[in-house]
Amino acid sequence: MSIFRNDTLGSWTRGGQAIVHNVRMTTQVFFQTISACLVLWIMGILWYCFEVLTAHQRYLLVQIALSSFRRDATRGAADPVRFRAPDGREYWTTAEGLLNSRIAHATLETAEAALIKGALIGGIGALIALVWAWYYFTRTGRGLGSNQFLRGAQFGSVRMIRSLLRRQRKGSLSIGGVTMPQAYEPEHIVLCGAPGTGKTNIITTMLQGIRRDGKRAIVYDTAGSFVEKFYRPGKDILLNPLDERTDRWSPWVDVPRDYHYDQIAQSTIPDKAGDPFWARAARGTLVGVLKKLARQRHTLVSILLDRLVRSGLKELAAFAQGTEAAAFISLEGDRTSAGIQAELATVMRSFSYLDDTTNGFSIRSWVENEADDSWLFITVKADQLPSLRPLITVWIDIAIGAIMSMPPDPERRLYCIIDELPTLQRLPSLSDFLARARKYGGCGILGFQSYPQLEATYGIQDAAAITGYCSTWIALRANDTPTAKHVSENLGQVEQIEANEGMSYGVNDMRDGVNLSRMQVTRPLAMHTEVTNLPNLSGFLRFGRDLPVVRFSDRYNEIPSVAPAFIERTQPPIRLPLADEIIGSHREASKTGGGDRAKAPRKRKQGGTSSSGATTAVARRLTGCERSDNQDENRLLGCR
Repeated sequence: MSIFRNDTLGSWTRGGQAIVHNVRMTTQVFFQTISACLVLWIMGILWYCFEVLTAHQRYLLVQIALSSFRRDATRGAADPVRFRAPDGREYWTTAEGLLNSRIAHATLETAEAALIKGALIGGIGALIALVWAWYYFTRTGRGLGSNQFLRGAQFGSVRMIRSLLRRQRKGSLSIGGVTMPQAYEPEHIVLCGAPGTGKTNIITTMLQGIRRDGKRAIVYDTAGSFVEKFYRPGKDILLNPLDERTDRWSPWVDVPRDYHYDQIAQSTIPDKAGDPFWARAARGTLVGVLKKLARQRHTLVSILLDRLVRSGLKELAAFAQGTEAAAFISLEGDRTSAGIQAELATVMRSFSYLDDTTNGFSIRSWVENEADDSWLFITVKADQLPSLRPLITVWIDIAIGAIMSMPPDPERRLYCIIDELPTLQRLPSLSDFLARARKYGGCGILGFQSYPQLEATYGIQDAAAITGYCSTWIALRANDTPTAKHVSENLGQVEQIEANEGMSYGVNDMRDGVNLSRMQVTRPLAMHTEVTNLPNLSGFLRFGRDLPVVRFSDRYNEIPSVAPAFIERTQPPIRLPLADEIIGSHREASKTGGGDRAKAPRKRKQGGTSSSGATTAVARRLTGCERSDNQDENRLLGCR
């Protein structure tokens, strides 16, 4: 406990003791260093003089020094001195005579010149030693006072990561000023960040690189931001039944094999919490009806909706006879069958916005066609999402499933950008896509705002698996603690030796001192509070593969708009007259007890492709819950 605590006097004393002690230690190191350099300087002078002067000159300097001492100190200027000449002969002379001789003056001049040169050379050497000592002391002190990395994750700079990746083949994607290697792209990217942190800006930069390199992409756009900047009318494909630019689609164009019906049903009707029977029974019924309509060549969406949700339970049960749906829909279990039909009605509403078409756009065919560089945009606005969520989930699931049905090709690149992943229903093919798409050239780029939101859609285990399949992490600011902790855990931990410095002080100088201790610890590379405090357009980039984690800062990407984000469709869905005739024929056959043996349709009237009055009325009842004469339909749709 501090004696002085944090009052003014205690703080002044504590600061003064610390500063005085630091000044004393700094002065001590300074003077000791200067003293050592002076010693080196003197030794350098003596060494140079010894090397330059000859043995006879050194002998003369000694005799001159002795003669000067005799003359000045002992008054022995006339004392005899034995002198040895350069040729080795010896003479006797006096101290005064030796000091006044020409050879003595010449030797002194030579020694003086040697001293001056020696002082310059020794001074340079001493200065170099001083600089080296400064550098060595600083480096050693920094090493003792900083942490020592042992193993685990570590931070690096953007320049460092660029240097480490310079020999890798460059890909199309750029993140925070770092170009992603091509080999890393099929190992998928996960991008998490709160609203407004810059996710859309980063994805826009990625899309720029994809467009620049002429690669193909599947883009799920929830705000129109990507359509606005990259959509090319007449070239790219746009799917949104509420947008004027949409291509027509129907379920049968993307089922080249019977097992593809199961994929459509599973993505349309996801499992729900609680009893899974209702979802599974509804999927089985949907598969049975789709297959039977395909056998009858009645592959129109309006007919599908009529059979599933607009027909009475008796009519649906009669139509289901002889199909997989007969196991779930029957008059014997009318309550169960009614519940299954109600389950279908809740998810098939999104299909009611589709146009009737006999030859619509095939997502699988587009994926398999590698001849062009067109993009597939799957768009939705926020207010449309509750109505279109099942349909959009089906489209994306078909697309990522089609990638894995292609021949393996590691050089292929087909990017699947799914921003705001939790806004969709559960994608049944997503985990398999992330696990196996690498050898097919599929590159997943997944974005989400909150990890608990992802867990709510996929469950705890599958949500962890989805993020775990992605080797590249882009983590922007998270506003909630669970997401920040998940990011912190996935950025990794570091094992290091940490330095701790303490100071003791007292009245006696012997009490003053600094102690330095080192301890081995393991801690997160980035605390979750660091993730929650990130500014906009800043985040962490983790490639894995023994590469350092980078904290980067991005810039706003100003790209001009080239197309409207959304063009509202004002016309109702197109219903073909053929569908009205088939539906009417089926209703007449049901009334006469013919079951699903509908009469042949009457000759088609001349006219356009607009829906009939009866079909439009049924559509209004489906979407607006207008009461009809069919009691079963009123009960299933909740009309009163």
